[in-house]
Amino acid sequence: LTDSNRPATDLYHKDENITVTPVGGVIFSPNYPKAYPRNLRLSWKLLAPPGNLIHLQFDEQFHLEEPANGKCSYDFVEVEEKSQTNTIKWGRWCGQKAPSSLTSKSSMLRIIFNSDDYFVAKPGFKIYYSLLQYFTINFQGDANWEAVTELMSDMGANEMPATEVPQTLEDLDRTIATFDTIEQLLQSLSPDTWRQDLDNIYTQTYIYYRSKSYHLASRQNKVDLNRLHDDVKRYSCTPRNYSVNLREELKTTNAVFFPRCLLVKRCGGNCGCGTNNWNTGCTCQPSKTTTKLHEVLKYAPETTPYKHQQRQRVRWVIDEIFLSHHEMCECACPLQPPR
Repeated sequence: LTDSNRPATDLYHKDENITVTPVGGVIFSPNYPKAYPRNLRLSWKLLAPPGNLIHLQFDEQFHLEEPANGKCSYDFVEVEEKSQTNTIKWGRWCGQKAPSSLTSKSSMLRIIFNSDDYFVAKPGFKIYYSLLQYFTINFQGDANWEAVTELMSDMGANEMPATEVPQTLEDLDRTIATFDTIEQLLQSLSPDTWRQDLDNIYTQTYIYYRSKSYHLASRQNKVDLNRLHDDVKRYSCTPRNYSVNLREELKTTNAVFFPRCLLVKRCGGNCGCGTNNWNTGCTCQPSKTTTKLHEVLKYAPETTPYKHQQRQRVRWVIDEIFLSHHEMCECACPLQPPR
């Protein structure tokens, strides 16, 4: 089908403005990594502070509706850059082909996602964005002096970037807390050389100390930094099994139960080291709660009149009780701004 043969359907439009900070962030298709919805026209306008560029890193798991006649006409991701003088179309991508990364030439980029009312695909797309200072590009690894000269010539006298104050270790520590993998961290800090930096962690020869993992035969056998990070998250503020006494939980004084206690999911653990404001009195609290049905044996004394006297008899029944379970947890911090 050509564009003209496709039925005209109202699209859902949404435009969002995002200020890019040193922490960076991520944009992804709705429902990622599941199939994205039909009839969408979404755009994200990324704005960087003056004197900075924007770097985009496309996740390798990229899949939209396949192109028609070699063109991305239906479902696609498009990146464009507008300056005061011109507009740069960085490209339009669909199917399973997307650039690994790109860097803006100004402080504004726009990402557009379009889906029509026919086929969809999964997982969709995910794009990491990060802030790139003019001089950060050119002094990582070997200096690219041609790029330095070109950038400086493109900048007017009033557009010279101010000298950036280096991040303190405390600032960098808080930045690290926002990333889930070592790859994401290095992509944000060194967008142009992150793959080389990742390999250098295990292969550099000028370090004073080499751990036992350095001498192992292959990269797969070396220390897995992402797994160490995942272990912290898994045992930090998460739902976990707790046993509760049914009489206490239900505030029941006129009955007993068998079993006396049941397992429920309740938030537990500390607010993992490294998360935002983790050391300022954060508490682990439920963010999503559900009520579940349990069947237990209940014993309740039953008083019945018998020849003008009150007598009690044993009454055992299978009873249905409802207990609260925590499905999702989050750290509530005193200094965290309200959502």
